Amino acid sequence: MPESAFTDLFKKYPNRNSELRGVIQKAFEFGANISQEQSAAMSSGLQAPALKRQRSYVDRIRASIERLAAKPIPDLPRSHPVQYEINLSTPYQFFTTDKSGQTIPINEDCSVLSEKWMTFCVELALSESAGLAGSLLTYDKERALNNIDTITELLDEIELMESLDMAESNVTDSAYVEQAPLASAK
Repeated sequence: MPESAFTDLFKKYPNRNSELRGVIQKAFEFGANISQEQSAAMSSGLQAPALKRQRSYVDRIRASIERLAAKPIPDLPRSHPVQYEINLSTPYQFFTTDKSGQTIPINEDCSVLSEKWMTFCVELALSESAGLAGSLLTYDKERALNNIDTITELLDEIELMESLDMAESNVTDSAYVEQAPLASAK
């Protein structure tokens, strides 16, 4: 598969699995939420309430994946395939600043976290399970849980690090704009 820019991931994906679509769209919302947190306007880190929210989002998605995978694959010969498009086309918004003529998110921790949520969504949207009428194949479940584990690990790392005191470069009038995270700026 050719390399693509992170911004290319923001689009609509074909899908035949309505329950899977629900899980993906909820995870997409969780990725968008992190860029709207107060913490996203700080130079780094996440405040305790934001960490707590993100951990609850992870728990919710993990439980949804487990429930979906536990269900049998429906036998729907008369109504399948039906398209339940997954709309991931709205780019996340970020508090940004201008560094050497380049607009970048202020808080890289929030940026990386939202990137992980987005790639989680795309991996599920492009999984073989997206072609089923329901349920989640074993290997898609394992991949999804692995990707959720990487989000948990990132939250653990962020929690261990103190937010940086970068008063000299603080930008209280930062823009809040549609922009893909740092990965697309490279």
